[in-house]
Amino acid sequence: MENAIAQFTYLPSSKAERETFVQMCVDEITSGVRNPLEFEVMLKNLEETISAIRKRPEVKEVVLEEAEKYPEKTISFRGVKITKASKTTFYFNECGDSVYDDLSAKLAEMKEKVKERETFLKTIKPGMEIPDVNTGEIIRPPQTATTSYLTISLP
Repeated sequence: MENAIAQFTYLPSSKAERETFVQMCVDEITSGVRNPLEFEVMLKNLEETISAIRKRPEVKEVVLEEAEKYPEKTISFRGVKITKASKTTFYFNECGDSVYDDLSAKLAEMKEKVKERETFLKTIKPGMEIPDVNTGEIIRPPQTATTSYLTISLP
């Protein structure tokens, strides 16, 4: 692909175009014009391609360098608002604060206890009611919701 980025020019470039494009895709899939699995694989490929491009450090670097050419924090570029931002990450576990370390350990312990309790609650089958020996409360099985989905593994 000699001119790879040119392929993206065929995709929508505005909100209105995106909405139209999405509806056209939905119509083609639901009417049987295109195979839904074929389309799902196309989408997965596109998602992974875009993700791989965005993750490349050299791409991030040149994009940020280009944005720095504009002095404003928020710039308008081809009808799109682009805002420069930064993120600070704090590593509290490296502070040497014993109070923080103690609270973090307690939090991890509580999360583990909650996970164990959830595992127990999952064993209660529909229609079962178990009285709590400490409180007398009636424990019922958790409500569930099941969602069907596909996983796609690209070669």
